Parts: sequence; structure tokens; C-alpha cells
Amino acid sequence: MSAVSPSIQRKEREFLAREELIITHARRLLLEKGFQAWNMEELAGAVQYSKGTLYQHFTSKEDLVLEVATDALKQRADLFERASRFQGRTRERCRAIGFACCEFAANCPEYFHIEMMLKSASFWEKASEARRQAHAFQGARCWRAVNHIIVEAMAVGDLPREPYSAEQATFALVSVTVGSHLMVQEPHLRVQAGITDEMMPVRVNQDMVCDGLKWKPFLNEFDYAETDKRIVKELFPNAVNWHQALGG
Repeated sequence: MSAVSPSIQRKEREFLAREELIITHARRLLLEKGFQAWNMEELAGAVQYSKGTLYQHFTSKEDLVLEVATDALKQRADLFERASRFQGRTRERCRAIGFACCEFAANCPEYFHIEMMLKSASFWEKASEARRQAHAFQGARCWRAVNHIIVEAMAVGDLPREPYSAEQATFALVSVTVGSHLMVQEPHLRVQAGITDEMMPVRVNQDMVCDGLKWKPFLNEFDYAETDKRIVKELFPNAVNWHQALGG
């Protein structure tokens, strides 16, 4: 087998570097303007490449935005899998994933700007099949991280096997988490609910679901404050906001 020539290797590196530059600027535009208020021509000017060059990398604006979302979702999955290895009882490990949810939201706010848009057929169908599969793969990693803990919780008796299956329990927890993140993006809802800390409602709602599923130990039967401090110390030692919120 012949070796890949240095010129081909260089071209591949240049291609990947250019693609990363495009993604970085698309992420910035999403944060600054949302989805509708910019186009590929504006992005081309920002990265100083022709619009045709952008289309060598992405089939459409939707294809590009899906890649931005997938890149963020990969970070989310990495955080979930790291949190799932936290040492403790199953509900403590699930709680660690709750912290990972909020850490992700703080680091990748653009993801929740496009979360609902990703679900629409008009958006999804304009993205390439390869991008759709890559996004689904990262989403499955997040699901599995939660589901594996719930399956284990049922196996060791921390969570009852009935009347809900592990998949139903996972769906409930994921749904309330995603929904909470989306809801706190709405300023008028935050005012109505008296919310000043955007991350706290996510964790409170997760606790309500876990108690509702009868996941032991219950919130009022265990010192989760100490668990929270250990989660921050072991998983997010550089997250200043967490330390301040927990009095660390």
C-alpha cells in the first residue's frame, strides 16, 4: 500500500482547519443573531472565503448549523459520560449528570437557541444524511449515560422496576431536563416563576422527577448538599459559579 503523499496530507489539514474556522464563526453568528438574521454570504465575508468554498464543506445553512449543534452535543455527551462515572449511589451519579447538564448549558448556550428548530422537518430535511446521523449518534450517547444508571438503579433496588420501565424513566428525566433548559430561556417565564438562577430550576425539576419515580434515597432522606460539593470538587473544580452557589 502506497503512503499518502505529504501534499495530500497538507490539503486534508487545510480542509479541516478551514472547516473548523467556518464552524467557529457560524457559532458566533448564532449566539449574536440567532438563526434567521444571517446568511451564508455574511458568513463567507467573516471567514474571508467565497460562498462556494463554504458549500464545499456544507450542503446548506441548515447542514452547517446542525454541525454546530452536533459539536456542542458531543461536548454534552462527554460531560455526561464523565459525570456517570462519579463514585456514589445511583441517584448521586444521576445528580452528577444533572450538574453536567447545567455546565453544558453555561458553556454552550447556542445549543438551546436551536434545540427546538432542530426538531422541525423543514430544518432536518435540509441537512445532509451524514450530519443527521452524526447528531443522532451524539444524542444516543447522552441517552445511554442516563439510561445505564437507571437500569443499574433498578437492578440494585434503588429504583422500583414497576410501573415504569427504565426507558420510560429515562424519557421522563430527559424530557424535564430539556424542557427546563428551554423554558428558562424565556424572560417572561423567568419573571413569572421568580427565577433568578437559571440553573437551579433544572436541578429542582430533576429532583421532583426522581422523587416521583421513587428513586432512593429520597431528597429529604439524604445529605445531597454534601454530594453536590463533592460533585463540584471532583468533576468541575474550575467552575467558579458552582463553588459560589454551594458556598465553596
